[in-house]
Amino acid sequence: MVDIEEIKNRILSGEEIENIVEEIGWKQFEELVAEIFKKHDFLTFHNFRFKTDRRFEVDILAFDKNYVFVIDCKQWSRGRYKKTGLKYAVEGQKYRLEELKNFLKDNPIAKSKLKITEKTKFIPLIVTLFEEDLLKHEDTIIVPVWKLNQFLLTLSEYI
Repeated sequence: MVDIEEIKNRILSGEEIENIVEEIGWKQFEELVAEIFKKHDFLTFHNFRFKTDRRFEVDILAFDKNYVFVIDCKQWSRGRYKKTGLKYAVEGQKYRLEELKNFLKDNPIAKSKLKITEKTKFIPLIVTLFEEDLLKHEDTIIVPVWKLNQFLLTLSEYI
């Protein structure tokens, strides 16, 4: 389990968040992302699975009364060819989002549990470990984990 308070204290003591987050595994990275959404009053589901014509899984589904974030967590290290990899991840995220909408359209129980209304806005999001050259690609927003809190605080500027 990720201790968000410990991470906060380490940041306040001057450590770089990228170095702190680099120390944790992929599961804790996803937990950290979910915790940040929870601090902003979102409900979250980890490894949300659903089925349409095939099985799908979303790393994190975060929702409140207005938004459903379909989140893919990418804890990639630094290196070349990240832009190509992110574009490929965006394609997969777009596909999962459309299939999730199809699933919800035919599933009133899930729709009710997620409090989906006609006004609910679905937002595909990729959360990365490091800041990337891409910030948005084909309506999918790409945010480094260390900017996620600020992103959620200023959400209306992005949406």
